Amino acid sequence: MHVGHAFYTPSLRRPVALSALTICSLTLCLLGCSSSGAEHTELTGNPMSSPASLIGSTEAVTITVVYDNHNYDPRLQSDWGFACVVELGQTTLLFDTGGNGDILLANMSTLKLDPLAIDHVFLSHIHGDHTGGLAAVLATGVRPMVWVPRSFPITFKDRVRAYTEVQEVSGATKILPQAHSTGELGSAIIEQSLVLETSRGLVVITGCAHPGILNVLGKVKEQHSAGLYMVLGGFHLGGASDAELERIVSQMQGWAVQRVAPCHCTGDEAIHSFAEEWDEGFVTTGAGTVIAVTD
Repeated sequence: MHVGHAFYTPSLRRPVALSALTICSLTLCLLGCSSSGAEHTELTGNPMSSPASLIGSTEAVTITVVYDNHNYDPRLQSDWGFACVVELGQTTLLFDTGGNGDILLANMSTLKLDPLAIDHVFLSHIHGDHTGGLAAVLATGVRPMVWVPRSFPITFKDRVRAYTEVQEVSGATKILPQAHSTGELGSAIIEQSLVLETSRGLVVITGCAHPGILNVLGKVKEQHSAGLYMVLGGFHLGGASDAELERIVSQMQGWAVQRVAPCHCTGDEAIHSFAEEWDEGFVTTGAGTVIAVTD
């Protein structure tokens, strides 16, 4: 499924002040803390023969997929798009917002993730299945810093600025002490990816990897000296040939990527290939997957 430009700039509503109790029944739509009751995947070991580079002075990282077209937790609703909540110590970052704010907030409520706790929103690219839930988040009254590629339409950025601060990203940028943007990558579809420093190595989160998953990871390797520990998100490989998949798998293994967590637009055949090649390093990912990266 391809999301067209018609979905890029949904209308805004005025913000509404909501209590934590009211959030549980939110179905607002404007422009998308550890979870309770969800099964956790705790990544502490090293399934591959080549160890990931370690980084000092890092907080534990918890990543909860709250929006995806693949379902993991049967209590949640799946829908085309992607979003995940990243918890870094006391700081909460929402990566993308899915396409439907009602679904995003309902899934977060089920997982006991409070939208009012969001400090930062990181939007990978302009497609509506990654930005459509932002309005619902802002309608809760939360005022996070919103990080967007500089190439986003001015109208989109102005609408968000009516509610909260926007930071435009062009080159590699530090978002938080432990979190970085790759900067804008690609040409036809501009996209930024998120790079997290963890004690196991680098965790890279991609929205759709429109610039090419190997191009994204190659740029990360240029920008950071630590090893690639895990890659999570959409890899945009639906319809990729066997030869292309083999080339991508081979290169990622050559770069000693320890864990892979493909979802969203990766494509079923590609996901199957990653599962076979990574074995214990493969993380089944969908709406409700919770990944804790610890020492």
